[in-house]
Amino acid sequence: MDPLRLSAVSRALPPAKPKRFRSLASRLVLVGLVQLVLLALTGFAIALLQGPRDEAHPHEVLDAKVLANLEALVDKPAELADALEELEEQRVEISIYDDQKQLIASNVDPPLAIPPRRKRPRPDGPQAQEDGPPAPPPAHASRPSDPARRAMVIGFNLGGERGYLVARGVHTKPSFVTGPLFALIGGFAIMVIGALITARWIVRPIDRLSRTARAIGAGELSARSRLARSDEIGELGHRIDEMADRIERLLVTEKELLANVAHELRTPLTRIGVALDLASEGDSEAARASLAEIAVDVAELDAIVDDVLTAMRFEVAVDPFPLKRAVTSPSEIVDAAAGRLRTRHPSRPLEVHVASDLPAIHVDRVLFRRVIDNLLENGHKYSPDATAPLALDVTRDGNRVVFEVSDRGVGIHADDLPRVFNAFFRGDKSRSRETGGVGLGLTLAKRIVEAHGGTIEIASKPGDGTTVRVAVPTVD
Repeated sequence: MDPLRLSAVSRALPPAKPKRFRSLASRLVLVGLVQLVLLALTGFAIALLQGPRDEAHPHEVLDAKVLANLEALVDKPAELADALEELEEQRVEISIYDDQKQLIASNVDPPLAIPPRRKRPRPDGPQAQEDGPPAPPPAHASRPSDPARRAMVIGFNLGGERGYLVARGVHTKPSFVTGPLFALIGGFAIMVIGALITARWIVRPIDRLSRTARAIGAGELSARSRLARSDEIGELGHRIDEMADRIERLLVTEKELLANVAHELRTPLTRIGVALDLASEGDSEAARASLAEIAVDVAELDAIVDDVLTAMRFEVAVDPFPLKRAVTSPSEIVDAAAGRLRTRHPSRPLEVHVASDLPAIHVDRVLFRRVIDNLLENGHKYSPDATAPLALDVTRDGNRVVFEVSDRGVGIHADDLPRVFNAFFRGDKSRSRETGGVGLGLTLAKRIVEAHGGTIEIASKPGDGTTVRVAVPTVD
């Protein structure tokens, strides 16, 4: 396919509109949030698997039997150390002191300290006096409610002397093997899930777009991505599909162009060939009689070639098409177009109405007159009744001058109206000599008018004729 055509198609594509609320970035943020949630759930699961960190209750372990056994082993240091080691395995820390607060034995290093003495007010005043060592609670004392796990003191018999046993429960210790292992496994699983989601959202559609682009490049213009998503990748897929549609339509129109041009060129070339054959046979009278037809045929050939070349120049122009503008009176354009129609079709009635005091317009005289010529010629072609008049009205509408061409011909079907400005489109597929052409007239008219900053509109009904309205800015 012609690269110039492809570049024109690319310029015709409208700019992409990014989706702000369903963008790819928002989806990636969502993946990150999901991963954070999964990490939090993994930490919670690890905590559940490890179980709560319970604290041992000394008063539940140190019953009367255990205390009596410890008292009996005071004079046996080795056996007392073994007994304290067994209590340590039951998560109870113990330190034993005599009445002088001298350490006797302990299963914890450093040993538990005796809680500080408590002070109580005197009955006869606010001053406080120190007690002796705190009164030991009974063996069945309840667990302290202090969250700091304050040690409890129990009275202890040291072979007839007073002693103290300080005890404290110990929390279970977390595992330093299962916790990190579970965290590693959970983190790896979360990474795999995130990678799969990302691959599904990004890699797969990009691969699909790549395959579609390769297929289109190989000439398979029916290939489409058909991505049903609303983020940037989906927008890219829609644009690729639209480009493929436009290229496919462009190839169809080029085929129609070839068919139209071939059909239009065949008749005048055949007539010219017949006239040349007559002249070669020496029949000068017959050849002379064909000269008028040859002149018409050559004019048609020139018009066809000129339309095609002008359309191509507009199509491949990178910058706006250069216009040779000049300040022109609207009546000058009207007089030239009306004179040309009357010369070519003297039997066609033409009604011209030009408002007075029209402002000047800044246009390319040749190209803009061509627009009016084309509209009048179309009105003549598609008005089978030779007595039906054409109308050319020129008025002012604000800061614009309006040229309106009306006919009473066959009209345009409603289904064809949206496509009449498409290149190479023709509603009449028969392409008779009376309605010949390659379907570029209205396309060129629209592009010329828009290049001047104007607008062109068509209103038509089958059997009621057609009205074309062209508006261009005034000089002032």
